[in-house]
Amino acid sequence: MQMLRTASETEAPINQSSGAISTRTMAGALNPAISVVGKLVGRADSQKVFNENNNRIDNKMILREAEIDMRVPIDPYADGVLITSLESETRGQFSAGVEEGYVNIKKLPFLDQPPLGLKVKVGRFRPLFGTINILHTHDLPQTYRPLPIQEFLGPEGFVRDGVSANFFLPAPGEKSSLDFTAEAFTGGDIAVSPHPDARMSYLGHLRFYNTLGDSHNLQLGWSSYFQPKGNEIPETDIHDFDFMYRWKPNRQGESKSFILGGEIMFGRKAYPEAAESPDVARALQGRQPGNGKPVGYYVFTQWQLDRRTYAGVRWDKTDVLSDPALKRRSITPFVSYYFSEFLRFRLNYEHRWSDLYTEDGRNSFYGELNFVFGSHPPEPFWVNK
Repeated sequence: MQMLRTASETEAPINQSSGAISTRTMAGALNPAISVVGKLVGRADSQKVFNENNNRIDNKMILREAEIDMRVPIDPYADGVLITSLESETRGQFSAGVEEGYVNIKKLPFLDQPPLGLKVKVGRFRPLFGTINILHTHDLPQTYRPLPIQEFLGPEGFVRDGVSANFFLPAPGEKSSLDFTAEAFTGGDIAVSPHPDARMSYLGHLRFYNTLGDSHNLQLGWSSYFQPKGNEIPETDIHDFDFMYRWKPNRQGESKSFILGGEIMFGRKAYPEAAESPDVARALQGRQPGNGKPVGYYVFTQWQLDRRTYAGVRWDKTDVLSDPALKRRSITPFVSYYFSEFLRFRLNYEHRWSDLYTEDGRNSFYGELNFVFGSHPPEPFWVNK
């Protein structure tokens, strides 16, 4: 589901007689696979729109993101990934950063096989909370992330520095799999708990995958994020259930497919210190925050009409973290067209219903162009390739 190469693509052979790294591995280490990915977005809005820095972002065309993606087999035991990005929401203003930079340890020198298929990721990465947070901006099935993701995690989800361990568990049936991912990383800097000096945070993700016949498969997942209290920062925990059903008929190859998926996330209390947008801040002026339990969900469906064209619709609904009595809703139909695997065009329309008067009734139209230079990482889960 992430833009990661499989072990067969990145793992270099071992010289069994000497234990030395092969010539192919050395060449790969000196010449990592490099790709540049860009995302252009043009939008037209019926109302003024402000970002989290209170800058106007409506009715503009911008280079939303440019990424340099480098991947290499470091040695027979580990792969390396470094993804740097330039991002912009305001025309002419870019922020540079490391989107992801980590080492993926696949095996250990003193073991022939890792126990339970264990893989360890160390560095900076997108935590495995649900299904959308792990996707980079240009890999989203729609132009922008669902409202619950933006509300609970942040406008672009969240990225952390830490360690992640993934391993497989015994699963019922021959056509199913069960795996668990445990992660520990620096806390804070997430919408539900924006404090930069928070303690370590922890996340667990359990995923079940099952193949139904030759053309159907189902994926279910559960995620829990926990940040203990400390440094005068309150305890934080949020949870997520995700599902994804896919239909891909073998007889029609890459020309037909169908997806139905979504997530529901919730917290056990309101978070009055949550990082909120200017729209929320204006709506909360002069009122006391609520004490309810915030809940948000989205569901989307997508049909593949032919080899190049995908169409679908997404429905979002979420409570505001700092006052769950406030509701936000939107509907987003979209169409994506592939010129090739290196060039994609998308049209989105979004309508908002909201208790935030600054966005209630807003109509927005988006045109998006994604392009790739160089080697092409695997497509995300929602593309039938």
